Amino acid sequence: MEQKTQHKALALLIVLLLITVSISAQQKYPQHYFRSPVGFPIYLSGTFGELRDNHLHSGIDIKTGGVRGKKVYAVANGYVSRIKVSLFGYGKALYITHPNGYISVYGHLEKFNPQIERYVRAIEYKRESYTVQIFPPKDSIKVKKGEVIAYSGDTGGSTGPHLHFEIRQGKTQHPVNPLLFGSIKIEDNLPPKIVQLAVFPVFSKSMINNRPDTLILPVAGHGKKCYLKNMPVIDVQGPVSFGLRTYDVMNKTNNKNGIYALRLYEDNKLVFAIKANTLSFNTTRYVNSLIDYNYFEKTGRRLIRTQLDTNNRLGIYQKMVHHGIFAFHDTLPHHFKYEASDIYGNTAILHFTVKDEPRAVTSYKKPEKPSGIFIRFSHPATIDTKGISLFFPKDCFYRSFYFHLKKFPATKTSLSPVYAVHNRFVPVQKYFTIAIQDDAVPARLKSKAYIAYAPDNSSSYGYVGGKWENDALVTKANDLGNFTILADTIAPIIKPVNFKNGSRIDGLHVLRVMISDDQSGIKSYRPTLNGHWILMEYDLKRNTLTYYFDHYLKKGKNDFQLIVKDNVGNESIYKAVIYK
Repeated sequence: MEQKTQHKALALLIVLLLITVSISAQQKYPQHYFRSPVGFPIYLSGTFGELRDNHLHSGIDIKTGGVRGKKVYAVANGYVSRIKVSLFGYGKALYITHPNGYISVYGHLEKFNPQIERYVRAIEYKRESYTVQIFPPKDSIKVKKGEVIAYSGDTGGSTGPHLHFEIRQGKTQHPVNPLLFGSIKIEDNLPPKIVQLAVFPVFSKSMINNRPDTLILPVAGHGKKCYLKNMPVIDVQGPVSFGLRTYDVMNKTNNKNGIYALRLYEDNKLVFAIKANTLSFNTTRYVNSLIDYNYFEKTGRRLIRTQLDTNNRLGIYQKMVHHGIFAFHDTLPHHFKYEASDIYGNTAILHFTVKDEPRAVTSYKKPEKPSGIFIRFSHPATIDTKGISLFFPKDCFYRSFYFHLKKFPATKTSLSPVYAVHNRFVPVQKYFTIAIQDDAVPARLKSKAYIAYAPDNSSSYGYVGGKWENDALVTKANDLGNFTILADTIAPIIKPVNFKNGSRIDGLHVLRVMISDDQSGIKSYRPTLNGHWILMEYDLKRNTLTYYFDHYLKKGKNDFQLIVKDNVGNESIYKAVIYK
């Protein structure tokens, strides 16, 4: 009797410990330390860990009603530790370090508060550059919780007005899902949507429903009652893997956002799981290995794959059995269950059944022996042929594969043959080096020549770069596809928007100029007023420079000059006399 009592007490203690551990895990992040970065209900156009082009989203995108200028608040006491103004990425961004060891990040801002704006502008004038990165001394710019620190905008690589918000661990700089901090929350009681299930043949002899091709099936139903249409059992032969296309939905918004967690069970055993709690900027590009990149390039749709590529170092995997590959050694039905969840536990569930069904296959020929150059992902590779040289560093690719290189005649505008460097359906993790040699490039065009890239023959070419080294044009790239040499001999276009030479500008508050270059692209611009450099903010999406009037604009006559250069050195100069 005493022994039974001890066993019960021990069991109770274990249960209590498990509950304590569970609660501790849930309260790992401070729940009431931070406030919301905005003063209105949060609706999201982007979630943490969302699948994006070449990266996982490192924050949440807060909708601002399609307008700029919404007040942005410090989420806690702290000091401004970093300020960045960029044409790309987060555009105008503010970083605040907090006493609890976290850093909050605010991106795509229209402008900072007056104190920070004056500080940044002084440094921009000192460096004579609109784009800057500043690390103010600790505690030199202190902020208080709830203080207006900036105004939302559309700067950088945004596709519309919104606030990009992050919380990072100070020591590691790893972003953490902001919704794990309980005081930053959204209204959401809707489960994610499951849209498609994919079954992939892993080896050449693998078959799915008696075919050696990927099977993609539409998913019907809603919430915990998702199902495959007219497909009670999927027949397979040999090893296969799975993929799922799913997205999250939220109350009062139509956005299709990324899910928080995905789990796959085989016969009630967890065999695959990912969860978006934290990320690392060093590994975020491995998203191209998480998804079926080939399918994405062809359709624009992202399937999350179970199969783990040999060179996939993404840190969001929580469970992985047999590298996400499934081989069945019996003819029994195996029952699978996918669970797609948001951070509040709303879950969509898909059940499906897979059965290994041996059949005699006579309608398909035996696969031919692979051709091309075999590249081991774990080894550097150099490919040197007449006209082109390529160097791929170690771990440039996610898996080993047979590489193909083809040469095609020059186009009407190119100065070299077109080289098909494999194809755009194989993703690249690291930059590789490409060198194109061609004696046909005239000496007069060498200084204007550059290596250009197009995903395939149907696409227009874009600037990549290039410097001449030993009669070869050399640059780095991180996409496979078609490469050739082009020349840009046309100077950038400068077009004033709201003034012209001889204008009176009494009723204006800004000067606006549009600049563009259709070939190699804009490299630099230098505006001056009465011989002094002036700050003109560059909106790359709209090709617009804007000068907000300051003390350099004086009453009476003013001499305005703008010099714009492209990436190969072509230069345009615009001059105007304006009167105030």
